[in-house]
Amino acid sequence: MFLAVSGATSLADVGLVTTLSKHVAEFYALKDFRSLSRFINTGFVLYLGLACLLAGTLWVSSPFLLRTLFRTSSVPTPELRILWRYLILLVFANTITLLFSSVVTGLQRMDLSTCIGSINLLLSASLSVMFLNWSLSLRGILYAYVIAAWFTSLAYIYVVHHLLPEIKLNPAACRWTVAREILSFSMKTYITQVAVVIHNQTEKIYLANFVGVASVGWYDIASDLALKLRGIPGLVLAPVMPAASELHALTDRSRLAHLYYRAHKYLAFIGVPLVVYVVFVSRGFVQLWVGPTLSVIAVPLSVLLVVNFINLTTGPGLQILVGGARLRPGVYSALLGIVLNLTLSLFLIRAYGFQGAVIGTSLSMVIASVFFLYMFHCETAGSYSNLIRSVYAKPILCSLLIVGLLWAVTRVAQPSWRRLATEGVIFGVAYLVLLLVFRFFDRLDLEIAERFLPIPGMARRLIPDVELGSTLLPDSESTQTTIG
Repeated sequence: MFLAVSGATSLADVGLVTTLSKHVAEFYALKDFRSLSRFINTGFVLYLGLACLLAGTLWVSSPFLLRTLFRTSSVPTPELRILWRYLILLVFANTITLLFSSVVTGLQRMDLSTCIGSINLLLSASLSVMFLNWSLSLRGILYAYVIAAWFTSLAYIYVVHHLLPEIKLNPAACRWTVAREILSFSMKTYITQVAVVIHNQTEKIYLANFVGVASVGWYDIASDLALKLRGIPGLVLAPVMPAASELHALTDRSRLAHLYYRAHKYLAFIGVPLVVYVVFVSRGFVQLWVGPTLSVIAVPLSVLLVVNFINLTTGPGLQILVGGARLRPGVYSALLGIVLNLTLSLFLIRAYGFQGAVIGTSLSMVIASVFFLYMFHCETAGSYSNLIRSVYAKPILCSLLIVGLLWAVTRVAQPSWRRLATEGVIFGVAYLVLLLVFRFFDRLDLEIAERFLPIPGMARRLIPDVELGSTLLPDSESTQTTIG
């Protein structure tokens, strides 16, 4: 519940993350450091005010929220009050971090943001284990999250200082005309962020009120793991919006078409096998991870992972539209998802409890995602069936074929960590071989791969000289130029 409250506070961001990343990319592409300095300093003042507002609100409303959200908790109220203060420190640090992470994303330095994010996860995990081993219980976990959050914030400040030595943080450089421009654009993108928070947190709050905090824990295990797994292929989308903003600023429309295709291709390459394999091993993995008594979360994990990946396929189109300041499809689909989630989850959770939470989230996310894809391809006159055939068909068929063979061979074997690891290696190797045989990759993929590892000669001969994306260009070239 503490994590749910912390996540829900991101609603107060009002779309500033997307706005800052977009405009930082544009100003940096044009080398307009004067405007960039005003923009970052104005954003700093806005985020500092936002952090203070959130902290003050959580402090003032703590008596009401503690009574409402933890009425079935066995933790004493005095202890909850202390924990709540640590939660406020966590929220303050996370809010300040958003500014500097947005700047790093706008500069398209995802290597640095990914590194800092990984350090944050490893630090919070290792400290949690250490503090729990010292019998600090829930307080120890909050200690770990707070320390990791403040370390992350300082790391981002250091990185931004070295990436942009021309920019000096100076609140006096804030310009309210710039603030109005930022808020005007950010409020339009805010709806999509509200939808994300609602999809991730609403069920937990409903379950806490109608069922109890135990069911919140079950749901959070499945939901949190599905979101973390979604984040792996989601890394592909991190550069899309700032790259699209830069290409829009340079009016390079042909490369926008290429960006859209490549984003979908790498999303399919990484995401499809991940989803298929996790669904295949979910029951055995859950039994080994949290024990057979919680095997009830295996099906929700599989369903939420599939639904999250369907939602993730809207990412390339949404990011490119936002980079071009065309927000209507994203706003409309987000509003639809919000309305469906708030209403469906309310009735389904009251009627079916834990199962209702999974059904409500899944239905609302799938319907909203399909609606966005329909609007995007209607508005850009593109053919989504061509994209599916060229990008998604081969990864899906290869993954399902390998999983079917693994099931036929190992269906009677007992689950073990060694078995899961062995099957994972076999699945990964077979998946790459089949994609090579079916000529999924092209020469550009080969050039990218050779930056990290040598490519055997046999694999080179299986990679065609012509990019697969060229089969989409007659349709997608006219499609994507309209996005500009």
